Amino acid sequence: MNFDESKTKDNLARAFVAEVTGGARYQFMAKDAKANGYGFISNTLKMLAKNEMAHARVFYDFLLNKGKLGDATDCKDWGYDNIDLCFGFPFPNYVMPESLKMESDVELHECDEIYKHFEQTALDEGYQDVANAFHHVVQVEHCHHLLLKELYEKMSSGKMYRMQKMNKWKCTNCGTELTEKEAPKNCPMCGYDQGYFMVPLADN
Repeated sequence: MNFDESKTKDNLARAFVAEVTGGARYQFMAKDAKANGYGFISNTLKMLAKNEMAHARVFYDFLLNKGKLGDATDCKDWGYDNIDLCFGFPFPNYVMPESLKMESDVELHECDEIYKHFEQTALDEGYQDVANAFHHVVQVEHCHHLLLKELYEKMSSGKMYRMQKMNKWKCTNCGTELTEKEAPKNCPMCGYDQGYFMVPLADN
């Protein structure tokens, strides 16, 4: 199938825009987290934003390379002046903890409903490399969903820095480690707030 006439072309454009806007929302959330003393959560959200932008770059390169693998900087094509798209975007509030739950739901919708469909379309149209990329992004977005869901549950229940059993808490600023049921209010070494201690998370 001619790439310019394929659904895969539009799906890649749609996925690019979704990942870029998702990365922006994570940056907004990271700023809110830092302002409220959650340094570890802020850095985690910045990592998710970086992931989203990496996905966007892959999709963009596929677009410029007409569905083929390769770095778009080597592409002789000027790209597209315009790709008309018609679809909705989520605009959730970026204030925590509610934003964690809302973004978790967005990630789940993307991986279960959107990108799996895009993967199948790419396969049907003969774009195996694009299908592989969507397959990997589905896995990543599912991990994002689980991570955000867990952070939301811990934050909203007040159990983010309290455990029933002894836990090793590590300050992400200076590296100090303490074994307690609860993270200290401030790091005894550098004085950074409790929110800079690593949150114990399940293996997502």
